[in-house]
Amino acid sequence: MMDNGLKEQIAAFRYSLISPIVNRQSPMAPGEIKNYLEETTKRTYTIPGSQRQTVSIRSLERYMMLYRKGGWEALRPQDRDSESRTSIPDKILQKAFLLRQERPERTVEKIIFLLEEEGLAPKGSIATSTLSRHFRKAGLSRQELLQNQCDTKAFKRREAEDLHMIWQFDFKHGVYLADPKNPKQRKKAILFAIIDDYSRMIPHAQFYWDEKLPRMEDSLKKAILKHGIPAQFYCDNGAAFSSLQLQRICGKLGIHLSHSRPYRPQGRGKIERWFGFVDTSFIPEAYQEIEQGKITSLMELNIAFTAWLDGFYHQRKHGTTNVTPMDRANSSTRETRRISMERLTDIFLWEEERKVDKTGCIKLNGNTYEVDGALCGKRICVRYDPFDLTVLKVIYQEKSYGNAVPYALHSMHHPSVKAAVAVEKVAHESSVSFFKLAEKKRQETFHEPLSFSAKENVK
Repeated sequence: MMDNGLKEQIAAFRYSLISPIVNRQSPMAPGEIKNYLEETTKRTYTIPGSQRQTVSIRSLERYMMLYRKGGWEALRPQDRDSESRTSIPDKILQKAFLLRQERPERTVEKIIFLLEEEGLAPKGSIATSTLSRHFRKAGLSRQELLQNQCDTKAFKRREAEDLHMIWQFDFKHGVYLADPKNPKQRKKAILFAIIDDYSRMIPHAQFYWDEKLPRMEDSLKKAILKHGIPAQFYCDNGAAFSSLQLQRICGKLGIHLSHSRPYRPQGRGKIERWFGFVDTSFIPEAYQEIEQGKITSLMELNIAFTAWLDGFYHQRKHGTTNVTPMDRANSSTRETRRISMERLTDIFLWEEERKVDKTGCIKLNGNTYEVDGALCGKRICVRYDPFDLTVLKVIYQEKSYGNAVPYALHSMHHPSVKAAVAVEKVAHESSVSFFKLAEKKRQETFHEPLSFSAKENVK
């Protein structure tokens, strides 16, 4: 039986191949799907749990069918039945070859249907994967038979057609602040930001102390809570952006996750140019207030940044669109998909496998938990929030066994999530503060207080 971790990796790989098609929200041009499938089969991959390096058009079609019927879970390999369907009688196989040669565009499923309906093969006796293998060995795969008809037209760069169709995501090294653990030293703050390709609005941006995966997830979750689910999420190939966790999140939310090629950041120009504007507009003002002692902590930096973002950038006419990002976003009539806070939180939970010992306990990050005694000796899946290790959901063979009971808690959060250190806030006076004026403008426009909590209400 295949372990849960490998199943998740395989599901993530399959989803990465088909997401440009299954999550496309506008009709594809004639031949566009065919072109994409053929281009995909020409590439080589590192396929989880397999020695193969390529995929067939038939496999891609099967993945699309599975995802459309059952979503992310349907892409996970199912445990095989004990009854095998690995052999096909020669008479039936020869008939299948004739059917494929007669009409090369026929799918394996259609050929099996014809064989069954003609009474040549009992229903359910032929596995699609087995017949596909025979076609490949005989040189009768659809790809080989149709290769002379391949359309070699180049792909056009896809531009965002409307609001929240494409979000570009990246991070940059920002300003230096006093280290909260050692105020005598300086520590660099990292800015995570998401830009909407169509409006140039920033769904969410925030400074953190590092560029690890939990910070990326926090930014994405807040952006979705405020603005809904985007159609496509475009980022680079950094560790946080290419993780299995992000692939799982996008798969379950129905987001097409795409990456720019290593050392070729073309396509992420909008977020790069926006970072350049941050460097010339926000950073100098921030350093001035840091030097004056007005900004001394990460929270104060984020308050100033949000004031600049909503009070200045979003209300400033953009050089390319000739309208403000806020006005361009508000002019859109597109309905964005929404999701409840409860469901979103569940999708963002981390997953790990653990083996239950003879006493019915498991260990996670130095903590000990008790689980259902019926699971002794079993390998289970635990799902948890890295910011709160007091709650672990227990899953075994796709069935929930409730929450694990904490027995010995030594750590309240995952090692990759550092606890925030409070820094005493000191009030300072000065003649003119750009951020105070920007915050006044922001409040006049949005009529709401600042909040950096992940638990924002969905409108």
